[in-house]
Amino acid sequence: MYIDQIKISGFKSFAEDVELILEPGITTIVGPNGCGKSNVSDAIRWVLGQQSPRALRCANMQDLLFNGGSNFKPAQRAQASLHFTDVEGKLALESPEIAVRRQLTRSGESNYFINDAPCLLRDITELFMDTGIGVDAYSVMEQSKIDLILNTRPEERRFLFDEVAGITKYKHRKKAALKKLEATEQNLVRINDVIHTVQRETESLKQQAAQAERYQQLHGQLKNLELDLSRREHGRFAKDLTQAQLNLDELMLVVTEANEQIDSTEQQIEDATARRAELENLIREGQGVVSGFTSKIEQTERDIAVYKERQLNIQQQRQRALQAIESLEKQTTELEAQKEEREQEHRQVDVSLQLEESKLTARRRVLTELDTRVTEAENSVKTARENLLETTNQVSQLETQLASLNNKLEYSAANLDRITERSNTLGAELELEKESYTKAQRREQQLNADLIRLETDRQKAEEETQRYQTELRKLESEMRGMQDSLGTSASRFKSLKDLQATHEGYYTGVRAILKVRETEPERFGGICGVIAELIRTEPDYELAIEVALGSAIQNIVTETAEDAQSGIEFLKQTKAGRVTFLPLDILRTRPFKGDGLLGEVGVIGLAAELLDYDSKYEVAVQQLLGNTVVVEDLDTAIKLTRSFRHNARLVTLEGELINTSGAVTGGHNTSSTSGLLSRSREIENLQERIDRLTNQLNEKDTRSKKLAGRLAELQQTKQSLITQGQAHQIEHASLSKVLEQGQRQIGQLEEQLNDVEKEEISLHQETEKAKADQDVLQSELEDAAKTRRKLQRRIERLSEQIQSERSKREEVIESCQELEIVLAGKREKLQSLSSEILNLQKNQARIRDSIAEHQAVIDSDDQTRQELSAQIDEAQRKFLQIEQEKFDAEENVRRLEEEHVGLIEQIAEAQKLVRKARREFDKQNRLRHHLEVTTTQLEMQLKAISARILEKYQISIDQIEIEDNPVDDLELMGQIDTLKTEIEGMGAVNLVAIEEYEEHKRREDFLVTQREDLEKSLESVNQAIQKINRTSRETFLEAFEQIRANFQEVFEELFGGGETELRLTDESDVLEAGIDIIACPPGKRPQSITLLSGGERSLVAIALLFAVFKIKPSPFCVLDEVDAALDEANVLRFTNLIRKYAQQTQFIIITHNKRTMEISDVMYGVTMEQAGLSKIVSAKFGNELAA
Repeated sequence: MYIDQIKISGFKSFAEDVELILEPGITTIVGPNGCGKSNVSDAIRWVLGQQSPRALRCANMQDLLFNGGSNFKPAQRAQASLHFTDVEGKLALESPEIAVRRQLTRSGESNYFINDAPCLLRDITELFMDTGIGVDAYSVMEQSKIDLILNTRPEERRFLFDEVAGITKYKHRKKAALKKLEATEQNLVRINDVIHTVQRETESLKQQAAQAERYQQLHGQLKNLELDLSRREHGRFAKDLTQAQLNLDELMLVVTEANEQIDSTEQQIEDATARRAELENLIREGQGVVSGFTSKIEQTERDIAVYKERQLNIQQQRQRALQAIESLEKQTTELEAQKEEREQEHRQVDVSLQLEESKLTARRRVLTELDTRVTEAENSVKTARENLLETTNQVSQLETQLASLNNKLEYSAANLDRITERSNTLGAELELEKESYTKAQRREQQLNADLIRLETDRQKAEEETQRYQTELRKLESEMRGMQDSLGTSASRFKSLKDLQATHEGYYTGVRAILKVRETEPERFGGICGVIAELIRTEPDYELAIEVALGSAIQNIVTETAEDAQSGIEFLKQTKAGRVTFLPLDILRTRPFKGDGLLGEVGVIGLAAELLDYDSKYEVAVQQLLGNTVVVEDLDTAIKLTRSFRHNARLVTLEGELINTSGAVTGGHNTSSTSGLLSRSREIENLQERIDRLTNQLNEKDTRSKKLAGRLAELQQTKQSLITQGQAHQIEHASLSKVLEQGQRQIGQLEEQLNDVEKEEISLHQETEKAKADQDVLQSELEDAAKTRRKLQRRIERLSEQIQSERSKREEVIESCQELEIVLAGKREKLQSLSSEILNLQKNQARIRDSIAEHQAVIDSDDQTRQELSAQIDEAQRKFLQIEQEKFDAEENVRRLEEEHVGLIEQIAEAQKLVRKARREFDKQNRLRHHLEVTTTQLEMQLKAISARILEKYQISIDQIEIEDNPVDDLELMGQIDTLKTEIEGMGAVNLVAIEEYEEHKRREDFLVTQREDLEKSLESVNQAIQKINRTSRETFLEAFEQIRANFQEVFEELFGGGETELRLTDESDVLEAGIDIIACPPGKRPQSITLLSGGERSLVAIALLFAVFKIKPSPFCVLDEVDAALDEANVLRFTNLIRKYAQQTQFIIITHNKRTMEISDVMYGVTMEQAGLSKIVSAKFGNELAA
């Protein structure tokens, strides 16, 4: 397969139709710079599907159209086509020939054709996929693409390898599969949102439908039971009424007789009661007098007993005091005798002690004088011995030093001549070595300065590179995170918008009204909207408000009742369901009944006051929530319900609800998505987030591109600095060795010379010093010998004196010790006597105080005893007088009590008769009153039963026809109460929920089926992606190894040797890893291709291109000035390679090089005779053709 024809019209500088006839082999296109020859290459890439204006060397696609010239109008259409022949078995078409064409109009319309049949760009891309032909394939190579292969990041370089490995189509399939996967996931998210919304509504409607069915069932049972009970009560009340009227007439006669008898008996009781009261007063007065006398007698007896007891105690106390005084006086006499005896003994011991202390003091003074004389003598001996030792040592040292000096003087004289000769020789060698070292050192300093400058520049470039790379990586990481976040938010936003647009979550009737309002706004102009759309609240209160509203959240607010009527008519006509309307003109607010409730702990506030809404909807909001209070939790709600007796509906933040009836609703909320109330708020939040993320992404993308450009510049700068530094380092290393060797040599010579000079000076100094020291030592030796003899004689005299003084001292010490023992005994005896005398004095004082205390007690007791005797006599006289007065009073009280008892018995008998008669009267009277009330109640109950049945069930009592119920009335009423309680506990019941539930259930089943299909599709796509990854990996690795081997072979052919290597940057991720190219031309060390020269880099790219050809030859190859950087020798290698591969690949070469032109089979020349207008001239070797 090859290109046999290229047609161009209106494309760039080709204003007129141009046709290039090609043949297999080598075709060259030549011409001066700027004539438009590269526009042919651009046309080929454009037809193959290039979409980047930059890659086509223009600002935008409109620049591809011929812009006109002096004699030519601008083209209205740009067109180019490629005609291929011998394509059977090569492409997915059975035709032997194929033409691919592309058009672009001035209006911006772009068209694609295969064999003149319109198609899509994707069709062209897939047609040439894995053939080596394509926009990013190796079939079209220009100098910029070679640089792109060599200079781009390893990850961007692998497009060539993917194409030859044949995994491009797999990657496209994977990309399409991933897009499908993403779309399926988004659809799954959306349908899950819809399902969750529908399930929430269905669950709610299911409960409401069950509630409605239960309500209808209970209501029917209640009606039958109430009718049966009413019929029974009516018959029973009518019978009771007749009997009660007969009993009332008979009872009136009995009541009149009983009343007369009671009046007579009560008069008798009244007279007796008056006399009884009089007697009771007299008895109480007499009993008071007797009680007073009794108290006085008891008090007098107690006083006498107390006086006698005190007399006895005082007598006993006086006797004990007399005995104690006698004992204490005996003790005082004994203590006085003991004290005088101890004082006499104390005086004797004190005199003896003073005599002994005087003797001891005298002995101690003698001892002190002896100690002083001995110490002084010992110190003198010690000093003399130390001086003697020092003098002896000094004599010995002086003798030794004197002998050493004599030997040293002889040795120094022998060495002086040898050292002088060695010094002269070393000085001459040192001067020569320093001169050479100075020259090398100046060169080293220059190199160091250059290296420091280069390293500083390189470090700056490296630091700047690292800073930009760090910033770039951070930007890329942030952008990926923001893109993920943006994708998630956008998906959620679209899902919610779709739900909002389709009114998902609303009942059928509500959706029908809202859709008509959107499509025909003039039809329902009076509809204000759904409650869910008209109110807003904080997120924390949304659940509580939704629960409080219940199904009323879907009520529709209208301006007038007529608007509501129109809506209902529409629903009836279309059979679209039922809706509750809230007409603002007739709606009435519901007064709040919980005064005092809002101030309680745990109460957040009235539900209506927690909402934001237009003031015109105040009446609607108050109607729905005016009597609803939001509280913190269920415990608070229950407590408040008990305290305020169901005055208001209470709803908690977690969605529990307590109705005014006391019914409590709560449990787990099955919905995991936002409700109707929160949907609009979430959409607004998501829109703000998407806008913010988009702006941030654009800013970061701009910054990323700037950083990438700057990094490329820094990479080139660093490479230049590294090359210069390497050259300097080589020279510096060589020079360092020279300097090191010279410095070492100079150091050795200087060290030897210094040693010699020091040794010579030292010898002279030592000789002079030794002579002077010799005379000094001789004189010192004689003086030291004299001093030693004097010290020896002084030591002998002092030793004799010390021995004598020590003998005297021992005698005095023994005498002092004896006196100290005697003194210690006497001091102890004296201390003991002083303590005994002091104790005796204290005991005497204590006894005297005790005797005085006892005598005072005796005197006091005698006086008290006389006073008590007089008091006892007076109390006994008073006792006899009070006892007589008490006897007289008791006798008077006894007579009054006897009369009182008789009167009480008389009154009691009369009262007994009255009570009996009154009980009978009250009984009959109560019975009469009961019969009267009963009669009236029976009449009223009969009327009430008839009226209630007529009002509630529109039937008279006589028309009730119900089968007899075997249960009694009490059980029947219990059944009715149970049914009423259950019905009231159900609260508001949505009676249309049954049909709405069936509709939502059908919709839920349909959506669940769709979700299952999507999940199966998701699993299928994932399996396909895994298979694509596995196949692509195996195919790529096989092709990569072949390219690696071919690259080495072609590289050696172009460079005449050398080594290359292709490496994956990440072998764990074969399908996405970048590819590093390592090249080592002959005679050079392995290095990155970015460090090669321009010609070498071009040869490496060409080697890589032909390595690919060897695996999967491209049907044709366009080379656009790829030989521009090659010298003469390399061009010859390049042309030889072209000839070799031209047997199986058609080459179209755009070139300036004459050597390349020489290998052409066909040559086309491009000229520009008029500015901006290109023309083609063709030539076939041996023939000349005008075109």
